[in-house]
Amino acid sequence: MENIHYQYWFMKNEDITYGKKPKLIEYFYDSYNLYNASKVELMTTKLLDEKTIDKFLEGRKKFDLEKEYYEFYNSPFSFITVENDKYPEKLRNIYDYPYGLFYIGELPDFNRAVSIVGARRCSAYGKKMALELGEKLGLNGFTVISGMARGIDAYSHRGCLDSGGNTVAVLGSGCDVIYPSDNRKIYEEIVASKGAVISEYQMGASPLALNFPRRNRIVSALSDIVIVVEARDKSGSLITADFALEHGKDIYVTPGRVGDSLSTGTNKLISQGAGIIYNIDAFVNELLNYYGQPKSELNRKKESLNLTAEQKKVLCMFDEYPKSLATALEESNMDYLKLLSTVLSLERLGALSEVFKNNYVKMI
Repeated sequence: MENIHYQYWFMKNEDITYGKKPKLIEYFYDSYNLYNASKVELMTTKLLDEKTIDKFLEGRKKFDLEKEYYEFYNSPFSFITVENDKYPEKLRNIYDYPYGLFYIGELPDFNRAVSIVGARRCSAYGKKMALELGEKLGLNGFTVISGMARGIDAYSHRGCLDSGGNTVAVLGSGCDVIYPSDNRKIYEEIVASKGAVISEYQMGASPLALNFPRRNRIVSALSDIVIVVEARDKSGSLITADFALEHGKDIYVTPGRVGDSLSTGTNKLISQGAGIIYNIDAFVNELLNYYGQPKSELNRKKESLNLTAEQKKVLCMFDEYPKSLATALEESNMDYLKLLSTVLSLERLGALSEVFKNNYVKMI
């Protein structure tokens, strides 16, 4: 029997908690020795109580090593454990590293990795920042890591995918469980583009609320830098930031307006010393300098828009915060129908986006 069979057995085991698995491997050196350990040897570790050990031994007897591994081997999924040389070194360096990861797609080397996290119910400004950060980091060879949640996570993946970059989603469910389901297209595109969807949780595991804070330590650990785009005062994104501090990672935020609930968490991080992204191009070029890469002209995937003078005038009236047509009408002194026609033409070009009825934000 090959060692990989024993690793898969221990990956599949649900009698031992996720936190205890690495400790048992440290004690027994590998899954083969653990598989062959006696009750007395397991008791000696003082990591498990007798009831857990008895359950563990009973389950071990029933597990068909060869059959179970063969069934998994013929699925599109893979796994990697601390017993494998290709296990991400960055994960080995944290205190509570996972024993292993299930994944689909191709694991990158995580040498140039940036995490982007933020609010699920983000603003139009947050959406724009996440899309642009994902795009420009992807264009410049950085792996973008996030959690595939709604909002900032999804937009950062989307920006990276649209640039042809590499992105990794770390799930709080099994990596075969697409959550939320409306991110199925992102999931499929990540896999198709040779990115990866990963999870320490069992195949088929439901997206339980308690899984997500634990998932966030992996998002932090695999990255060099953690970016928080928008976060409320008690946001899961701040848990990722806490892990980043614990892991010695640099934290950057996109600043927001004072008094805006979506900026409370990010502005608090600024007060605690987090870096500020005041210009995305400048930020990316700083990273390129740090990584020994020459400054490069950022190539937009979208072609430059050839706007008329009137379109340029109207576009300049909008920014990342929603503005109503009524306000724009007052500022422009234009005929209402002419203004509306110009705004709709800019929306068709992707330069403006209607975030709620008759309220628009600038998208380029």
